[in-house]
Amino acid sequence: MISSFIKNVNLIPATIDDYPLIQNMARFYVYDLSRYGGFESDEYDWTLPQDGLYEANDYKKYFIEADRKAYLIKVNNEIAGFVLLNKIGTTDKLDWNMAQFFILARFQNKGIGKQVAQKIWQMHQGIWEVSALPENKPAIIFWRNAINEFTKGNYQEEIKLVPVNDYKAERVIFEFGTQQYIQANNNNSIRFANSDDIDAMVALSYTKRRAYEKVQPQFWRYKEGAEKLQAKWFKELLLLDDYIMLIAESENKIIGFIIGKIIEAPEVYDPKGLTLMVDDFCVKTDNDWFSVELKLLSFPNTIF
Repeated sequence: MISSFIKNVNLIPATIDDYPLIQNMARFYVYDLSRYGGFESDEYDWTLPQDGLYEANDYKKYFIEADRKAYLIKVNNEIAGFVLLNKIGTTDKLDWNMAQFFILARFQNKGIGKQVAQKIWQMHQGIWEVSALPENKPAIIFWRNAINEFTKGNYQEEIKLVPVNDYKAERVIFEFGTQQYIQANNNNSIRFANSDDIDAMVALSYTKRRAYEKVQPQFWRYKEGAEKLQAKWFKELLLLDDYIMLIAESENKIIGFIIGKIIEAPEVYDPKGLTLMVDDFCVKTDNDWFSVELKLLSFPNTIF
């Protein structure tokens, strides 16, 4: 069953022009963290400043240093948060560290954070560390679930002392590698479709329907100009909130897609809720049915 759905979640590489925006959003990030700081803390001063504006660390280095990355999170083209990456962790073998990860309040608890995290891990492969304050129980639960799902349970979790300002403080550290996950999935990946995918989807669909026509000519007959009509229809579906369009890729080439409508589950379903009614489904070759097909059909269960 699908419990929630948000599509059109995008990661946009941030530039120096986005620095003021992310720095201002970081004030809300600090405010969120203050829930877990307590009234007294040797590590941070959570007292609200006299001007009513929480202060965050200066993140300008994430826009100018080569070994750091900054991303804006957008949902339906609306700013929804940011992600900052660096290579500073508790081990020398580290490739990437999730330095800051923030979803604005109105976008929290909708599955967006997990989508974003998994996209980041797919984009930046290697040995990862993710940390959380021991007092921040919701963050620990979130990261534990997201990482466990992504790595199929192949991760380490422990409390470590890390340098903070002039002393060391406890952090819950998650360590894992992304290479195993990517390789285990045969270099095939599933993602949400966008307008740039339409032509490739139409081409796949054309090949499938012409094959159907040869086998069942009484049911399938090609019509000139059908591709343009189908492309128009696909673009319209992308804009509908109750439709999901997923793409299967291998080596940056589209090898399959699935289109489904989110509907209320029939009364005979248990548990109740929402389910996905598949409208269209296509894979490139017959050999893809037992690999790409399974991933396309299973993907909604991994993110919702």
